[in-house]
Amino acid sequence: MTRAETKPASPPRRLRLLRYPNLVIGAVMTVAVVLLGLAAPLLTSYDPYLQDLGSSLQLPSAAHLFGTDEFGRDLLTRVLYGARISLLEVTLSVSLALAVGLPLGVMAGYFGGVVDQIITWCADILYAFPGIVLAILIVSILGTNLINMLIAISVFAIPGYIRLTRSLTLALKELQYTEAALSLGASVPRIMFVHILRNALAPILVQATLTAGEVILSAAGLSFLGLGVQPPAAEWGAMMSEGRNYLGVATHLSLFPGLAITFTVLGLNLLGDGLRDRLDPRFRGRL
Repeated sequence: MTRAETKPASPPRRLRLLRYPNLVIGAVMTVAVVLLGLAAPLLTSYDPYLQDLGSSLQLPSAAHLFGTDEFGRDLLTRVLYGARISLLEVTLSVSLALAVGLPLGVMAGYFGGVVDQIITWCADILYAFPGIVLAILIVSILGTNLINMLIAISVFAIPGYIRLTRSLTLALKELQYTEAALSLGASVPRIMFVHILRNALAPILVQATLTAGEVILSAAGLSFLGLGVQPPAAEWGAMMSEGRNYLGVATHLSLFPGLAITFTVLGLNLLGDGLRDRLDPRFRGRL
């Protein structure tokens, strides 16, 4: 019997993925939120902004599964449409943080010296402020709207990407394939963004997934304080803020938006943990 015949067959890909339950469960939960948000007009016939004062503060029923708010609007509809705003917040905030943090981190790790000191110093200054406090300060200066809130959230997420990318660059620039590309005459930008950054995408992807959950929590917190998305927008944090005035008579006004936040953040965190385990070389060798 040959060596090829004695080698055990590798399990199917779907079975290998089952070794990472966090990845599977987190992916299912995240995809569910995305699909529910995108398909909101198909899943409900109610208008998220149309008021019906005669139906205000109704408890959950067959007609309104999540009940109605103080203006008679269907709460399930507003929660579904709120997923759209949360997805927009995640996409724009994480994209902006990546667009700024990754190049700065690569430059700090590759060039070192004064460049590294200046970039690291700026990142340390931002790290000196608690994230939500820094976001409140920025929003207070720029004004309360969705764009300014996303800028504020992105600013306190940038230092994390700078530090992560810098540490990865310090390790990758010493590897043989990077030195070989340099000896063959590859330009510095090509080495930085093709040979280094491309090979650092796995931990960056994990960090982006975990940051997405933080973005949703921060955005909901700012909206709850009145510094983010403003009513009547169907945003989960703003909905919880509106519902706190009716906790004694209509707990569902804050309960269901809060559950939506919990479900989404939990799914993103599980997805990030699963990706970390799947992409970590120490685990990859066990497949």
